[in-house]
Amino acid sequence: MIIRLRTVPRCALIALVVSTVTLATIVDVVHAQGPGVLASVDWLAENINDPNLVLLHVGMAHRGLPTEVIKGARFLEYTEIAVERDGLSTELATEQELVATFRRVGISNDSRVVVYADIGHIAARAFMTLDYLGHGDRTSVLDGGLFAWKDIAGELDTEFANGPAGTFEARVRSDLFVSADWIQEHLNDPSVTLIDARPEDEYTGTRPGRDNLRGGHIPGAYNLYWADLTRSETMPTLKEIDEVRALFDEAGASKNGTVVNYCLIGMRASYTYMVSRHLGFNARFYDPSWNEWGAREDLPMVSGLKRN
Repeated sequence: MIIRLRTVPRCALIALVVSTVTLATIVDVVHAQGPGVLASVDWLAENINDPNLVLLHVGMAHRGLPTEVIKGARFLEYTEIAVERDGLSTELATEQELVATFRRVGISNDSRVVVYADIGHIAARAFMTLDYLGHGDRTSVLDGGLFAWKDIAGELDTEFANGPAGTFEARVRSDLFVSADWIQEHLNDPSVTLIDARPEDEYTGTRPGRDNLRGGHIPGAYNLYWADLTRSETMPTLKEIDEVRALFDEAGASKNGTVVNYCLIGMRASYTYMVSRHLGFNARFYDPSWNEWGAREDLPMVSGLKRN
């Protein structure tokens, strides 16, 4: 018996091939783009065995290493990327030091990097640093960190993973950081939004944060405490995006302007910087933060107000 197959018109066959190729291309592009600034635990669970993925647990060894880590994570020492310089703490290490550190933990330029920590702003600081080095589009922060991973019963380990060094080369974004002088020149610029990520008592000056500092905030800065952007201490994932966007809208942030983030020493502002990037703003970072501004008598300040 001879079975005759139905002939497929040439145009239909071409369309089928094109559609298949297009779909494959879309899948490849989506995979290459990754999750964006924030990675969900579900995304990590699906991609954790990707050979191009570098998963980093950001911590401070002098405070003790964690007893539970996400399986496959390597350890990134926070004090190697945030150092003391010129009397200021938590300043960016040199480009050469940073490149050496990120190579050691396995990062190359084609690596997809996911960072997490027990505290969100520490992981966000690692994201900001890699963003400065030109790797921000391939770096994500695990939303909710270890808390969220354990919530979905993600696989854990008691020790960090080891692996080969990477070949990372920096493409520095020198425009990411702003200075005190730059801020002073733009205090009356309506296109610049200053976000103060400290708690309200530091912002108002009730508690300066350190004995040698004046109490208050930069004129025009909006108080948006970084932890208020998360759901809770026990589930520190970002709040619903509409709620977060509304807070930045209230602060006066504009997609056509610049959002400058600062806090006391540059740790907590790393989180609002990360969220600024997540929302698509032109985000900038004032690394010395109030640690510098509050100590300089020549710089203006405002105190006693919840929001200026």
